[in-house]
Amino acid sequence: MSNAGMQHGMKQSMVASAGMQQFMRALQATNMELRTLATQAMAANPALEELPPPDEDERELSIPDTDSARRHDYLLDTLTESPSLRAHLEEQILRSALPAKVEQAALELVQHLDARGYFSEAPGDIAREKGWNRNQLSRALQAVQDLDPAGVGASDLRESLMLQLRREGEANSLAMQLLQNHWQQLVQHRYAEAAREQGESELAVTGAAHRIARLNPDPGAAFTREVNSVIEPDVVVLSKGNELEVVLTNTNVPRLALSAEYREMMAEQADKPEVRRYLSRCFSEGRKLIKAIADRQTTILQVAEQIVQRQKAFFLKGPAALAPLRMEQVAEAAGLHVSTISRAVNGKFLKCSWGTFELRHFFTSALHAGKRTTVSPEAVQARIRELIASENPRKPLSDARLEQMLAEDGICVARRTIAKYRDILRILPASMRKA
Repeated sequence: MSNAGMQHGMKQSMVASAGMQQFMRALQATNMELRTLATQAMAANPALEELPPPDEDERELSIPDTDSARRHDYLLDTLTESPSLRAHLEEQILRSALPAKVEQAALELVQHLDARGYFSEAPGDIAREKGWNRNQLSRALQAVQDLDPAGVGASDLRESLMLQLRREGEANSLAMQLLQNHWQQLVQHRYAEAAREQGESELAVTGAAHRIARLNPDPGAAFTREVNSVIEPDVVVLSKGNELEVVLTNTNVPRLALSAEYREMMAEQADKPEVRRYLSRCFSEGRKLIKAIADRQTTILQVAEQIVQRQKAFFLKGPAALAPLRMEQVAEAAGLHVSTISRAVNGKFLKCSWGTFELRHFFTSALHAGKRTTVSPEAVQARIRELIASENPRKPLSDARLEQMLAEDGICVARRTIAKYRDILRILPASMRKA
């Protein structure tokens, strides 16, 4: 290949890379963040201008189709912007040079962490579902728990605090021993009792308790988006009998265009190379941003349509009908990379007759439930909420009775799982619900 040909190829690669970075930033951003990005771009680029809002009767329900979200999609994995906890953890895993199977398992585990960085489903259950052996689970779990921020990858608050102490080199400290052996006494501030059993002074135990209190109970807090009390949905699901239609709201999505005035200026300045080069660069950068926003909207709509298609029972029957769904399934159906799906659902919201939900809410793992094929943990939680809502206040349902009633529905889950889901739903035990 000639030098000119090589240079042309390099330029094309650079343009594609810059365009994909622009697309990634737009796709990852919420609508309000996208508006900020557009405002900054217009301040730096005189060739960009914002169009006025469309008339009320002008419905922007579709964006011209584009293949750019599919092209060079693998490049998104190498881009570094990661405002969410999951993206922050995924980036660290991909940079850790783990064996391929361990890396894949660690990435899967991260998908099961909630906003605090705690597991929403037991790692052992995830491993059984995925067919991992004990060694693969152990190595993947260790990899996740070694990530920053300290304390992520725990099943509950107690384990998170223990992980943080280990990270600080305090694995053999009195604080660690209290967490391991005297958790209930710590929670109830029964320091004197814990001191007697531990063979330590009450002063030492109190000091260790204060050390624990300085740890972070919410490792993911720094990565949690500040969401307005009123959430503006990105997409709306409309029901027409048994048919569902997904439409973009385009709320706060900037409508950008290239300035006609600067187009004329470019034509008038044709004999001035420096001015022409400057304006040409402005137009090129402006086109990239306009295209990135259009591609973003197309991708969000495409992903939302795939979700609605696969979760049709949820939209027609309610939260108890939420089915297991993996990002890989939507990625394969849409012809996109899993990382694109993850970015498209992050901080994007869907409104339907059952409420407003983050798109990520519709991805949930399978829970084996006896003779039934599978159900989602969210569906089981919804059923528990329904049963408790209709209970007799004078004779509230115990976890054992809930286990029996769920089994009658064909959902076989352990009593400890019911207790865990009840805690997630912030529902008190039966003894504390009695009227």
